[in-house]
Amino acid sequence: MEIPSPTIAALDAARFASWYASFGAHTFETRLVRVPAAFVRYALSDGVVAGEMNAALPLRVERDAFDAAESAERFADANEEEATDEEARQAFAEFERDVASAIEELKGEVAPKFAWSAPKDAVWVSAGNTMKCRNVDEVVMLLKSSDSVAHDLTEAYRACQDYSNHGEEGESEEERAVRQHETTVLALREWYDLNPSMEFRCFVKNKNLIGISQRHVNDFYDFLFRDKDSIEDAIAIFWEANISGSSWHDEQVDYVFDVYVTPKTKKVKIVDFNVWGGTTLPLLFEWHELEAMEAGSAVAEGDDACGYADNIEFRIIESQGHIRPGLQLGVPFDLYDTTQGSAIAEFLQEQRRQQEGQ
Repeated sequence: MEIPSPTIAALDAARFASWYASFGAHTFETRLVRVPAAFVRYALSDGVVAGEMNAALPLRVERDAFDAAESAERFADANEEEATDEEARQAFAEFERDVASAIEELKGEVAPKFAWSAPKDAVWVSAGNTMKCRNVDEVVMLLKSSDSVAHDLTEAYRACQDYSNHGEEGESEEERAVRQHETTVLALREWYDLNPSMEFRCFVKNKNLIGISQRHVNDFYDFLFRDKDSIEDAIAIFWEANISGSSWHDEQVDYVFDVYVTPKTKKVKIVDFNVWGGTTLPLLFEWHELEAMEAGSAVAEGDDACGYADNIEFRIIESQGHIRPGLQLGVPFDLYDTTQGSAIAEFLQEQRRQQEGQ
């Protein structure tokens, strides 16, 4: 299956900081913190170390003197690693202070997002198995443990059709990541416990909204049949009023965006923007289907006219038997199809082969 390749310009437009400048009023309250080179190096270094005083971990039970002496002898190497980790983090102490300040401004609970990815794959390291962070240590541990963040740093541009594999002579992978991410910011969003049934992925082709998919394809929500029309209308009207007329949209041709729709009022909030193709999953569609779709004509003129195509393809899980694999295995569906032999893995390998042949 052939997957469309984005351009570097399209990938950069999907960076959180790029689209947030245009749509900040239509997403969740967020603080942006510049990511220093020292943190990029730290995120790419091997291992995840959490010391005894690390606030990302639950408080230990107080030990007696005998246990403390035994632990000190047994874990001498671990203590040395802990000291080394603390020293490494001193290099981006200002970044950590800015993160702490942002958490405080956002009522004490945030969800982090890197350049393009949220560290959803690393929630297994958190005490609550969520991305909710209440302190700097939790943010740092999630980012350091996330393969998605590592992918942002080292692999994201490789999926682009116009990417050149020829960097500066002798440049290491770490140095390349530092260079490519010198303007990257960490987004910290105010934490909300969102209802996963009301998240949707929307597909825009040739500047027209053509498709909508249920975002979490790991579950069947029978009520979506009842609310499907009202949800589609809410998303389409929101896109027409707030996205399609923006300068950001004017510079794009094909793109994907995720939204959250409030269950009762059907108010729409932007969650993210993604590239068309590349490593963006089409969820309940296939890329060849989306590539073949043509936007329909605008709705009829009159009181009901909204200015968007009236034949948007809106897909939801229609029965329990249609659930896609993913969260049942503890792995988000967005990461499920990246294993060897999968469409996305083959896509990335083909991109590398083309780049090496240039």
